[in-house]
Amino acid sequence: MFDCKMIINKMYIERNKLKISAAVSCPFDVDVTSPKAKIIFECAGKTRRLPFLVTNYFRQKQSDSCIIVCAYTFLLDNIFYNFESDEDIKVHFEFYYGRDEDKSVAFTVSTNVLNENPDISIDEKYIEYECFDGVTVFSDDENDSVNDKSREKNTYSASFDCENRSIIISKSQYTNVKKSFAQKSRIIVPVLRFVFFILRILLSIALSPYFVIDGALAGLGILPRRKTKQIDGLFKNIFVQIKINFSSFIKTSFKKSVFIDNIRKPFIEIFKLYYKFLSKKDIVPNRVAFMSGRRDELSGNSLFVYDKIKNRDDIDFKFLLFSDPAGHNKPKYIVKFLKLYASSSVVIVDDYFRLLNIVDKRDGVTLIQLWHACGAFKTFGFTRLGKKGGPKQIEPNHRMYDYAVVSSREVAKHYAEGFGLSDENIVPFGVPRTDIFMNGEYADKVRKGFYEKYPTLKNKKIMLFAPTFRGNGQMSAFYPTEAFSPTDVYEQLKGDYAMLIRLHPFCKERFEIPEEYSDVIIDLSEEDELNDLLFVTDLLVTDYSSVVFEASLLDIPMVFYAYDLYDYISSRDFYYDFESFVPGEIVFSQKSLVNCIKQKDFESEKVQAFKNKFFDHLDGKSSDRVAQLILDNLF
Repeated sequence: MFDCKMIINKMYIERNKLKISAAVSCPFDVDVTSPKAKIIFECAGKTRRLPFLVTNYFRQKQSDSCIIVCAYTFLLDNIFYNFESDEDIKVHFEFYYGRDEDKSVAFTVSTNVLNENPDISIDEKYIEYECFDGVTVFSDDENDSVNDKSREKNTYSASFDCENRSIIISKSQYTNVKKSFAQKSRIIVPVLRFVFFILRILLSIALSPYFVIDGALAGLGILPRRKTKQIDGLFKNIFVQIKINFSSFIKTSFKKSVFIDNIRKPFIEIFKLYYKFLSKKDIVPNRVAFMSGRRDELSGNSLFVYDKIKNRDDIDFKFLLFSDPAGHNKPKYIVKFLKLYASSSVVIVDDYFRLLNIVDKRDGVTLIQLWHACGAFKTFGFTRLGKKGGPKQIEPNHRMYDYAVVSSREVAKHYAEGFGLSDENIVPFGVPRTDIFMNGEYADKVRKGFYEKYPTLKNKKIMLFAPTFRGNGQMSAFYPTEAFSPTDVYEQLKGDYAMLIRLHPFCKERFEIPEEYSDVIIDLSEEDELNDLLFVTDLLVTDYSSVVFEASLLDIPMVFYAYDLYDYISSRDFYYDFESFVPGEIVFSQKSLVNCIKQKDFESEKVQAFKNKFFDHLDGKSSDRVAQLILDNLF
């Protein structure tokens, strides 16, 4: 049995902010690189899982144990999305350490907590007089805190139910804050702000000679500087002083995203008003809208589901599809989105679709997320709370879905956490596009078509190199091509494998393949569907890509070229401890990769158990189940 203990070191509530820190102790395992703690909120049948951010990880050699310190500030008004209840919120903890887990962690309470909360009383046996704090620091970073008191709806209080391993949070008061005219106005104030923003820009152009001269004199030290921090370099100092003059007058930063946002905000308010008007009309019966910001044509899970119902005459199909990364900001797409979102019985998306954040989904519309990836591998969404590139607690990202379709019950909890959904909104029907892996006729057709297109590969073993991207998302995605040399690997393997390259669609980089290798090293990053390439693959080389799940369905041997594993863990992390999770050998250098392939040391015996864990359905009927879900929600 896993011996896991928790001490709550600090806990107090400031209006709607729950500030909590705890130290978890358990036996130390040298192979565990990324322990994880979760905090689960339950209220009136709704659940919300959130990461309990690990801030420190210590080994205690004398007892061969370790201590994991977790701390975070949770905004209680934002725990549940568009859901209000007067019932208490019950809180408990889960802890994951490599292959070990405790889904209801027992805890004791530090005297620090009781001193900070004199109204709380608990049984003596649950009080901890000596505890390990681990340097707890609560940060009210702008990513998570809400400083505007008018946005706080309620105040809360807490008590402990240590016997049942829970914290009970009660809503103690509803704060009915009187809104100002600026807060109540949906369109007048944003438009006025926009008009005065433009006027300030025009006036700043007229005053530019003054700003330039004044900034130059400030940079030279003749006039007081507008910035106290010393700036190296005379010309840089002058430039910064001039820039400050302009930005102070315009009352905005010159940072591109901030500047554009000032222009965008009033138009978004107008779009919201337009949506409100559209929502007064009736929903169109049996209208199904497919939306995607990934591709210009229907593909992946959406296409497989559409093929199941496309011949029905009683369904009104609509589509909003684009691949432009800036498409979510273009008026033509926004207007079409609003029309379809307000009028469709069922709306289907296949990725993070940012336009959904503009307005609230109206009653009567069913929103289904057919997430493009299988299983649960890299952390995403609200699982990245508190990390670079992660969302803010106040953001609606993903939380409006009525259903999210996943591959198994095993991963349902991770998708509930990442999407910010309650457990009942996650349905393990299977991933529609994986149906092809149970279809022998389709597999034969793909292989035949591939070898007709690339006849020189017909009698060769094929290695597929398919890594994921680095970066925080589509706009910053890249793969460092210097980390892998296709020609060197091919030569060192003495031509035993032909090589196919498939970089992530977000990556713009491409490998330079010399002409003499063009028949045996082929970059298909822009041409072929990744799933189809697996039918001709004898060996998959990847890193942190979710393609491992699809590859397991075909029992393909895998090697994980994870040269930057620990950097990746610190920036992105995984739902499972990587080194005990992946169904294949892990290598950290190109030399080790070549040696692993030469020795055929693939650890392929792990693949079957991996497949059974992450797929509940291996019957090729996932598309049918999702299609029925759509039909059940039409009217």
